[in-house]
Amino acid sequence: MTDVAASGPPAPSPSPTDSPPISRHWPGVTSPAGARYLLLVAVLLLAGAFAGQIMHNQLLGTSWASATLRCIDEAVRVVPGQGLGQDFARNTYVQDCTRAVQQRLALVSLSGSFVVLFLGVASLWVLPRRLMRRAGPLVKAPAEWQHRAALAASEMGIRRVPDVVWGSVWLEEAFTAGRPGRTRIVLPRGVRRLPPAQADAILRHELAHVAAGDVTLVWLTRGVWWALAPVLLVPAVTIAVRDRYQDNRGPFAVLGTSFWGEYGLRALLLLTVAALVSQHVLRSREHEADLRSLQGRTREPLESLLTGQPSPALLWMDRARATHPTAARRLAAVRQAHLPLPVSLLDVTVTGLLSAIVLNTVADLAQAGFTGTSLTGRPAQLLSAVATGSLMSVGWGIAVWRGTPADRGAGPFPRGALLALAASTPVGLVAQLQSTGLSGVGPSGRWPLIVTLPWAVAGAGALSSALARLWVCRGGAAPGSRWGWVAALGVNLVLFTGALRIAQESAVFLHVTGWRKAVDALALSGMYSASADSTAWGLAAVALFALCLALWAGRALLLPGAPAASGRYVVWTVAAAAGAAVAARWAYEPVLSQGDSMSATQFDCWAATCAGLATLAALLALKGASGLGDALYAAPLSATLAGAVMWARHLPSWEHPLQAAALYTTNPLSQLALLLLALALPAALLPTLTLGPGRRWVAGLSPVLAAVFAAVGVLAVLHSGDSLLFVPPTSTAP
Repeated sequence: MTDVAASGPPAPSPSPTDSPPISRHWPGVTSPAGARYLLLVAVLLLAGAFAGQIMHNQLLGTSWASATLRCIDEAVRVVPGQGLGQDFARNTYVQDCTRAVQQRLALVSLSGSFVVLFLGVASLWVLPRRLMRRAGPLVKAPAEWQHRAALAASEMGIRRVPDVVWGSVWLEEAFTAGRPGRTRIVLPRGVRRLPPAQADAILRHELAHVAAGDVTLVWLTRGVWWALAPVLLVPAVTIAVRDRYQDNRGPFAVLGTSFWGEYGLRALLLLTVAALVSQHVLRSREHEADLRSLQGRTREPLESLLTGQPSPALLWMDRARATHPTAARRLAAVRQAHLPLPVSLLDVTVTGLLSAIVLNTVADLAQAGFTGTSLTGRPAQLLSAVATGSLMSVGWGIAVWRGTPADRGAGPFPRGALLALAASTPVGLVAQLQSTGLSGVGPSGRWPLIVTLPWAVAGAGALSSALARLWVCRGGAAPGSRWGWVAALGVNLVLFTGALRIAQESAVFLHVTGWRKAVDALALSGMYSASADSTAWGLAAVALFALCLALWAGRALLLPGAPAASGRYVVWTVAAAAGAAVAARWAYEPVLSQGDSMSATQFDCWAATCAGLATLAALLALKGASGLGDALYAAPLSATLAGAVMWARHLPSWEHPLQAAALYTTNPLSQLALLLLALALPAALLPTLTLGPGRRWVAGLSPVLAAVFAAVGVLAVLHSGDSLLFVPPTSTAP
């Protein structure tokens, strides 16, 4: 997919010729651009599911509504009375009663996705063949060119070597296409007049696309896009034809309603944005193919090839529609010469926009499909969080980790990218096709999710960036081993999946409690959540990973120019915060009912949470944004240490000491995880502070600040009464 001039070779570039080292363990599966392709395909397929849902409502909506109303009436008769227990029993009855119609709704909706996918896969044979016909007549290249392609393919790990063919005399641009299993590299005839090194550079560029899986991804995305347009028209055509013959209403009277007008506008917006995003991702893959083709090779032939090509000034719309970046941009990326490319604001915006659509739509489909089963509710939301988080962990996490400079954590956080990530997610929720006809807050808490999702996603992005800086400090460069990339991908998956899950749960509680009781929603989404155990384990895994990175990097010693409060000062900060929190908890005992051990235990857990929060605040106060990485392991350590001390105090009185130990560990960590997500974005926006060797004494203030913050926080919690406590209405304190 390289532009080739038909004239002779251009003048060579005087720039350096040595290719930079590019990791051999740069797997295509962890390509950020590839993740954005998959996100785009998922959004298009889910749009087909919405078309299927409309068809269900038009053809089977009456029976669905009748069955639902009947189940609600039966639930009221079967489970009379008022109260939390009765409401739960009625809801369970309705779930079981409506299982059949809800699953039918999910299956009919997914049939729209299956149709789009089927047509998109079928287009893998149609669209490439159409392009090759336009580039023909095609003539198979001599055996010499096949041999050169085979050698390059062997170096890149390609098992099935594509055929090399010549295009027509009018073809000026090389490209790779073909049906699955038979890929062809179509070269302009002018390539034969180029020097062998430059011709090999073109071959290697096209083979780099094959090695990265671009041929399938690009054509599948185009095929799904072309397949979606007629599928979106099916509901409108069906309703227009049905009303024309049943009610004698014209198409304008039927389709002129606000719903169909909004549906048409959103569908047009989706197709337009999808086309532009597809072109943008394709341009990113062109850069990646250039850099991948340089593995083990000098970059002089590719540089000289690009230097001789014109780079005309284009309007923004022409740039947005272009399939290839300009030669000047490609040349700049080649001379920058490292994978991955820097993460642009547009890349981040695309990731956030598409991820929000996938998360919300998959959750709604899963809730409908799992109705009346053990997978409804939290498991359905977890499924959507895992599906979206896995793509975000590559689209954002791996991209940022690869692009983090080896400056020992002294450089600024990607603040603009974090803000773009936060701003794009609510746009995706509001502008998605599935929001057609929704004017307010639905049962899923759509509007609260618009508030919680951007904050949580941006917080996970900030924590991911902080971990990336710790990783850089560990070895001075991005991870290069295959196991290193597995670890990086895993920790980012935990971060983003956990953040998405917390955002979903917080939105539900915020919808129930209302904005005036946001503090209650904060507590219910933290230590009192049904997902508290998994949240705590996730934070523990991230903290352990961060601690290993810090120890591996040798941060236990104060190195020249290293950030303040590293090493032993972090240890003293953890101890001071935990000690002050425990002392404040024992020094003041709030007024409790006699034998109210549940409230006392909850106060202990809040005190341990305050220890972790104080550690975070102290490190941020002295180090600014650069303290976020150390806080990822220091804050959980402080909370765990404080909880362990308070648990040990009551050890002789525990009937089940192991269960109590689990409670004193998971409750503070789950609440701390939510607070870390909430504060990560503001922390990343702080300036990065470093202290020179002559002012390292200031780092000694970190334990003092942590102790003060912890004591003040614990006393504030104890004086708050029962506002942060949770006692089930039907239970009594032990």
